Amino acid sequence: MVSSLFWHLAAFLTGLLGSSFINTSINWWFLCLLLILSFILRKRKNYFQFFLILTFLCFGLWRGQAQGAVDKYLQAYFNRSEVWDFWVCTDPEPDWSRQISILCPLAPSFNQGSYKEKVLANLALYPQVRYGDRLKVKCRLESPPVFTDFNYAAYLAARGVGAVCSWPEIVGIEKYEEGNRILIKLYQSKRWALEKINAALPEPEAGLASALLLGYKKTLYHLEEDNFQKAGLSHIVAISGGHISLLLNLLIVILIYLGFSRNYAIWPALAGASLYVLLTGVQASAWRSLLMGAIMIYAWRRGRLTSAWAPLLLAAFIMLMINPDLWRVDLGFQLSFLAISGMISLYPLCINYIEKNINHRLRNLAKAFCLSLSAQLAVWPLLAIKSGGISLIAPLANVFAFAIFGPLVLSLLLALGLNLMLGLVDIFWYPAYILLTYLIRLCRLSALLPGSYMETPNFKVEYAWAYYIFLILIIIWFNYRRHKKFNHH
Repeated sequence: MVSSLFWHLAAFLTGLLGSSFINTSINWWFLCLLLILSFILRKRKNYFQFFLILTFLCFGLWRGQAQGAVDKYLQAYFNRSEVWDFWVCTDPEPDWSRQISILCPLAPSFNQGSYKEKVLANLALYPQVRYGDRLKVKCRLESPPVFTDFNYAAYLAARGVGAVCSWPEIVGIEKYEEGNRILIKLYQSKRWALEKINAALPEPEAGLASALLLGYKKTLYHLEEDNFQKAGLSHIVAISGGHISLLLNLLIVILIYLGFSRNYAIWPALAGASLYVLLTGVQASAWRSLLMGAIMIYAWRRGRLTSAWAPLLLAAFIMLMINPDLWRVDLGFQLSFLAISGMISLYPLCINYIEKNINHRLRNLAKAFCLSLSAQLAVWPLLAIKSGGISLIAPLANVFAFAIFGPLVLSLLLALGLNLMLGLVDIFWYPAYILLTYLIRLCRLSALLPGSYMETPNFKVEYAWAYYIFLILIIIWFNYRRHKKFNHH
């Protein structure tokens, strides 16, 4: 059954990817016809499987072509400078010089069809705006630009944003007049946590804590951001599948220590990780990371990473059904999917060698390095294309970084909880401060080491394809040899 699910999901993803290259129209009635034909032939197993896989393939093609425009109604207002009515429909992202805000249109400036479409506005730092605020903004409404080296319009479209508000100026604000009351309270709690972190910790530790705990990606100094990139630890300052899988693993260990059985500890751990995701502000990327992290823990606890292929494809199926553009323009989705695929495929290549040849005292460290290397080998070509460079120190730096990640998150949550109950006391933050300083200095040292970072300004997509084909051939060859050796014995 798992094998059948794997091939069906793989067919859907193949069709979805092919929709960007195949210019053909798939009608819903054709999908229904294929599905009916599959069930008519269900007693003839080979024909049933063939037509069902063909159905999933065509379904992927249809879903990739069925994405609606995100600026269907907003186009009528483009290239006009006026005072517009909006409300702040997501939690604004704080930056050092602006508030990155997603705005939703309101009457009387816009007609009803525009209400579900979104506009990006880089607002000034003051006055501060919050989710649910109703604004009057003077700006020029424009279509997002497409640059020679970056399709900014497609990047925003994947997030549901169809327009940008250029040179915005707030001329009126009404607090908390729109939006969901529960989300308003949730975002208020998130801002309270941000204020406590900024009051208790110096920079750059405060910016790093806000990024990895609350999901604010722009609170870290730009210089420190460069160090994290060169150390191969940029994913630390974004909620990622690696974050969630380590947090889940830590929670499971704690629950087992408290008396839970191994089979049941994962459920309260998932609930705890979900609360953590809620703290980040219901970001789509955080929920994707929770799904990816849960897959890794599922496979890890079963003792076989290869068992994660079907759940991984199922997670990708769910996410791409909701937003089929993720695989093309969302770097976070691409990196998460490739990193977990690398762990599933490449980690078994070295685990047997480690268990046979590495001293038992160093075995856990070697396994952690192997897992980190597996993920890095899978994402290096993508990073070479997207960021213009790859970190050669990343496999080792990740081992030392993630060694303290669980205690760091728990120390930050504990400090916030004690502050909520007892008020702001500096000593509560001292353990988190030490661990944050360690992480920052680890990145600085890794970035300074000669040869730790390699610039790849001319790395082409063709090179990436050649790399991945070579990697897949190695995996196939290794698995063939292992299978042959197993059958021989």
